Amino acid sequence: MKNAIAFAAGVVAAGFGVRAGASDFCVTTSTELRAALAASSDGGANQDELNWIKVATGTYLTSDVHDRFFYVNTSATSRLQIWGDFNSDCSQLGEESSQTILDGGGSTQVLVVRSAHGEIDLLNLTLQNGNTTQPGGGLAVNETGSTSGDVLLRNLIIRNNHTSVFDGGFRAFAYGAHVIYFDNNLVVGNSADQGEGAGELSGDDHVYVRYDTVSMNTAPNSDIGGLFCSGTPVCEIANDAFWQNANTDLYLFSDASMYFNDVGVLGGMSPSTNVGAIDTDPLFVDAAGGNFHLGNGSPLIGVSTYLYSGSDNDIEGHALPLTGSTDVGAYMETIFNDGFEAPSGL
Repeated sequence: MKNAIAFAAGVVAAGFGVRAGASDFCVTTSTELRAALAASSDGGANQDELNWIKVATGTYLTSDVHDRFFYVNTSATSRLQIWGDFNSDCSQLGEESSQTILDGGGSTQVLVVRSAHGEIDLLNLTLQNGNTTQPGGGLAVNETGSTSGDVLLRNLIIRNNHTSVFDGGFRAFAYGAHVIYFDNNLVVGNSADQGEGAGELSGDDHVYVRYDTVSMNTAPNSDIGGLFCSGTPVCEIANDAFWQNANTDLYLFSDASMYFNDVGVLGGMSPSTNVGAIDTDPLFVDAAGGNFHLGNGSPLIGVSTYLYSGSDNDIEGHALPLTGSTDVGAYMETIFNDGFEAPSGL
């Protein structure tokens, strides 16, 4: 576990600022996770609060609770964080998404979160093996309704999920003057029988998509296998690898500003800004075997000058550069961030 962060009693959660009327939950079992979500939902003891669910490393099976993990809240004063990779007493936070797994076991949707007003913040989680007849096999965020808060989806692995409809990996909406941040995520091996194998991001305001790898997601015939993005007025898409998805790797329903993205097949609207566009094999170490690190000689190493200071680390806890150049995709393979480019971790 890299760069573990110790938490003293009463420490402020980074995404929420001052947390008056807030409750923290430390969960180590599927039953405890379901109970924390229920307590934070409508009718729960903590429905009006800023709730932080700290999930310890381990695997959490929906079969243990006989259903998907579920949260719904219509309170104007609610907000929810679900962060993984804590130690067993939740006193230390790690930075690796692979250590905390929510697993649908091939029989249920994995996680559904709906908030009419409050912010949703998910961090350091793997969502896998979902199977459903609903949109978003691995994750569904605000997929119903017409109002919401901001949506932060960061350092997530969304893999091997399926739906019989749309959005195999995930579906996330934000309404009104609220935005979606989709940063430092790996979305691979998902499928949807009616389209959008990877998933969909749709916002009434900006949608930000940065440092993600979206690959080997499938959909039938000519439908979109990769990511569908719709942001009003714009999707801002930077330092992402969209590669080897069925039919279309990235589909733009609205305008987009794009910076240093590797896109195999781009569909939909033409972006008004497209700086540093790449269309070449990223040379993943072993995509077929599930290893989406950038291999030796990858054209995505050190290629981007778009630097984003809002997220400190990649999906494994490696630091993102604040100066110089950066790699493209969910994994940083560069040892030196300021001009000396060399692959690491191979």
